[in-house]
Amino acid sequence: MIYPRRPARRRARRVTGAPKPPLYDCTPGGGTAMGTWLERARLLFRDLPAAGPTGHVRHALLLTDGKNESGYESRAELRERVERCAGAFDCDVVGIGDAWETEELLLIAGALGGRIRAVEDLTRLPGELAALTGRAAERDVTGLRLRLYHRAGVRPLSFEQVHPTRTALTPAHVDLTGVGTGAGGPVEEYGLSPCGEETRAYLLCVAAPYDPAQLGKELLLTEVEIDAGDQARDLDLPTPQPVLMRWTDDADLYSRLDPQVAHYQHEEELHRTFERACAELKRGARETAETLLGTAWRLAGETGDTAMRDHLRRLVRVADAERGTCGCWTTSPASTSRRPASSPA
Repeated sequence: MIYPRRPARRRARRVTGAPKPPLYDCTPGGGTAMGTWLERARLLFRDLPAAGPTGHVRHALLLTDGKNESGYESRAELRERVERCAGAFDCDVVGIGDAWETEELLLIAGALGGRIRAVEDLTRLPGELAALTGRAAERDVTGLRLRLYHRAGVRPLSFEQVHPTRTALTPAHVDLTGVGTGAGGPVEEYGLSPCGEETRAYLLCVAAPYDPAQLGKELLLTEVEIDAGDQARDLDLPTPQPVLMRWTDDADLYSRLDPQVAHYQHEEELHRTFERACAELKRGARETAETLLGTAWRLAGETGDTAMRDHLRRLVRVADAERGTCGCWTTSPASTSRRPASSPA
């Protein structure tokens, strides 16, 4: 803790000079251990209720200009602490400069439902922090629950939020009463992070046993419901949504992918490819990295991810935009002198 000296919270005020002396007294030293910082945030948040009319929005901003150092915190320790914080609060991550570790920030933001920002120009930092804080403050609805009512015989496979951030979801509670009696399938309940005036998209995958007698019929597999508890009367909640399917032997129908599902699958492939490219660059496998970055460039175009393309332009020289072939810059992405590789893929 820098301010206040003892672990506690203080109400933010527009004008206050109290935190300045402790900040000016700080001396840089030691090493980076982001999991330790997350643990401290978790302890500060633990007494704040997250649900009900008096629920608090528990949100943190993590700023780092470096990567975890093994002498202070191992990768396994970081992962363990991140998992312990999941569900306790949301966390946006800001990488300052170019010395931070992409995989570490993705691990934190992915598990804690946050967004990642990269800020190299320090003059932009106050504006970025103000924007992130403002967006967090707008999410003032807490305690929402999302329930999936599966029909008898339906087996849930995966469920994740895919927009505005991509987050794998784990049910807070599963009711198997209907499964035991044969009256229905499992009922899964998920706690949602604070919401505001925004649109969220989810991707659900379930399996159902094939019944030839149902060929051509439309069947209800799952119903999705949002529950706000005591706050329901004050909120305009979406109506329950059915997840429908129809068995068919028409190859043109069962081989067709819904455009929205295809978009998010391509997006997942894009980010997975980019992460692999970064790992290959780190270990010196330049040729493999160039191939993967070329694939990432092509996928970013297909999904309309202009932010990723802007980021990729800092890493590669595009040799063929259609085929997705790229050459890595020989200098650091943060350098102002950009000289393309002599033999791009």
